[in-house]
Amino acid sequence: MITRRRMLASTAAIALAGAFAFAATAAQAENRKIKLQLAWLPNASSAGEIVALKNGYFAEKGLDVEILPGGPGTSAVQEAMAGVADIAIAYAPQVMYAGNQGLPIKSFAASYQKAPLTFYSLGEKNIKSVEDWKGKVIGAGPDAKAQVTAVLDHHGMKLSDITLVQAQPPAPLLEGQVDAIASWPTNVAQLASITQRPGGYNTQSIWDNGLEFQSNYYIAKTATIEGDTDMLVKFLEAVDKGWAFTADNPEKAVEIVLTMAPALDAQKEVDSLKVVFGADYIYNADTREHGFGNIDAARWQRTLDTYARIGEIKAGMTADAVFDDRVLKAAQRTKR
Repeated sequence: MITRRRMLASTAAIALAGAFAFAATAAQAENRKIKLQLAWLPNASSAGEIVALKNGYFAEKGLDVEILPGGPGTSAVQEAMAGVADIAIAYAPQVMYAGNQGLPIKSFAASYQKAPLTFYSLGEKNIKSVEDWKGKVIGAGPDAKAQVTAVLDHHGMKLSDITLVQAQPPAPLLEGQVDAIASWPTNVAQLASITQRPGGYNTQSIWDNGLEFQSNYYIAKTATIEGDTDMLVKFLEAVDKGWAFTADNPEKAVEIVLTMAPALDAQKEVDSLKVVFGADYIYNADTREHGFGNIDAARWQRTLDTYARIGEIKAGMTADAVFDDRVLKAAQRTKR
């Protein structure tokens, strides 16, 4: 028999359940909206960020993230400074030049523990070291002059020791227009005609030749890092989860990436991820000790000193001009 008391209790329980459901819906609706600017067009190199979005890892942290594609002409620093993006992914030179100009923007983590940029030459050229570049024609992108200068400086050489030209692989190398050419090893499709060539090839990476850039730095305005640390901590923890999923499930991660960039070749993107993880770009000894996204302030300082020595930035810049460690210290990060 349903008594009045039991009916009132049941009504109250239903009302309470409805309140909880409404609160949950409201909480989801109130997720913090932020915009993330990619350094380049969506592909395997940004798989961790895309997976974090599509698998709901950002939403779990109360973040409603919109990913903005990058590409030619995109300036991560400008997008962050203008407020178009709350967080941007940038390369080391961009961050250094921003610091050199006194812009209030800094790195707070980095997904790539070392920059992949590498110079390729055909086996018959017998270029086994940077010293072998002397008198040779070296091809690189339009913004690589400083990086080439820094690598040469590390070996006691000058830019005048080589002929530097703008070139994109693979044709200029295969056609003999250049003796060595710069690319990222993760550009598997682009490099296939070089790496699969019967005569073999040789490489010199900037990392192994005095320029210890990390890459894909997460940057934000100094005011955001200082005043909205918790949001950035949540962002980094979600991205950490996205990259861990990608490492464990590369094929599934590529399927997710293709939802944003359906024109990509799935197998080539999977092959690219194999290079990313096989070459310890995301995870290495530093992340096993300190956790995902680690930045080494001493390494930043060495890089700044190198760029100051070759005249690219002013002397006396310190790592705290380009890096703030409070987000890394506060975030719970995977060690692998």
